[in-house]
Amino acid sequence: MAEKTVEEFGTESLLDLLRELFAFPDEMLTPATTFDELGLDSLALMELGAVLEERTGVELGTLVEGMSRSEPLGQVAWSIAHLLPR
Repeated sequence: MAEKTVEEFGTESLLDLLRELFAFPDEMLTPATTFDELGLDSLALMELGAVLEERTGVELGTLVEGMSRSEPLGQVAWSIAHLLPR
């Protein structure tokens, strides 16, 4: 995932990154899926946040780490997108 702006980053961007980092099968990843359902622990969320920061150039680690694990991935993607430059 190259550097993206808010207009470009969406749920599919987040789902693609989760596939890449953790090799989740497509059927597990939907906008309604949660981190809890995926079994991602705090270490995995730290890794996800670090990769997002590296690829977007925006500090997102604390946002991702602090999100409720029961929050749908679609909402997580929306929150991330709105921190990216317009």
